[in-house]
Amino acid sequence: MSEAQVVGSDAKSDCQVTVTTAPSLEIQIKASNQQLLEPGIRAVVEKTASALGVSKAKVAITDRGALDYVISGRVEAALRLTFPELTSATSQSIPREASERHRIRRSRLYAPGNNPRLLIGLELHGADCVVVDLEDSVPLSEKRATRILVKYILTAVKFPEVWVRINALDTYGRDDLAEILRGRPHGICLPKAESSADVISLSKEIEELESSYGISSGTTYIMPIIETARGVLHSEEIASADQRVVIIAFGAEDFTRDMGARRTEKSLLFARSMIVTAAKAVGIQVSDTVYSNLDDEKGLIAEAKQARNLGFDGKGVINPRQIEPIHAVFSPTEQETEEARQIVAAAEEAEEHGLGAIAIEGKMIDKPVLARAQQTLELAALVNKGGW
Repeated sequence: MSEAQVVGSDAKSDCQVTVTTAPSLEIQIKASNQQLLEPGIRAVVEKTASALGVSKAKVAITDRGALDYVISGRVEAALRLTFPELTSATSQSIPREASERHRIRRSRLYAPGNNPRLLIGLELHGADCVVVDLEDSVPLSEKRATRILVKYILTAVKFPEVWVRINALDTYGRDDLAEILRGRPHGICLPKAESSADVISLSKEIEELESSYGISSGTTYIMPIIETARGVLHSEEIASADQRVVIIAFGAEDFTRDMGARRTEKSLLFARSMIVTAAKAVGIQVSDTVYSNLDDEKGLIAEAKQARNLGFDGKGVINPRQIEPIHAVFSPTEQETEEARQIVAAAEEAEEHGLGAIAIEGKMIDKPVLARAQQTLELAALVNKGGW
């Protein structure tokens, strides 16, 4: 008998799956309500094993309230560890169309891909986009099982916009892509992007997989995350490297570690300014770093306002309760919206009367001010319709 392969955990909303070889398919189930839950769990295991072509294995499951897609992900991972020759047979089950390039992205909510409890209901918190993480939050020993679990989540859950942060391509990133693109995420986050070559390499990998999986070419976006000194200095080439890049993000924690600096407003000013300028120069969005102190809402709001004043379009979020304050900061206030309406109305009236100059309450309105007012109204319209 082969060595037992164990995947999952005994945490709430998860399950632990143990697989060994056997003469036939044997399924053992332990659940809190055995009589009620066992038939459904058994059906999920049988379906997953059948999709993989497995008929000779012993599958033992201890369930802690896992949803069907979590069970499927855990079972497939354990079976593929037991039978390394197996490849995924999963196909997309949730229709997912490409996002608009310029959709509103005030918040990007991170969640670790290996924690079903935090992933369940992730789409319901109201974030403009969510990022399921395969990189920093996932231990090395769980990388393979996590990418399979995330694939099942993508095929089962309808997200407003969902991204996956993969590992670096020269580590586990290619394996991540081959797995999770079967679930058709809207985009891929590239950690520690340092050059245009990093982005172009990722784009080529995505292009090949889009072709293999029947995904429309170019519809999977890229979000480079700039979080090193080298990445900051190469911000412009990263932002303009490929048409798939619709947004770039800043990662302050890794950046300050790379710099040997403390995280302060002043120590991050140069990096933030470089990244914002690079994004705006090529007409894409830009998102600020996360704020890690969950108990300091005033600090969160203050940092978000600093970022907005610099030109950022949004900010990373590590807890759902940070979403509302972030959205408030990165949305036009009623006063800003009303002032923008007055400016645009004055411009339209001036044009109707053939006037070259625009003035409101004695203040001259030039073209940049008008353009900013129009942008404010566009953003307000997106906010009012829910952002997507």
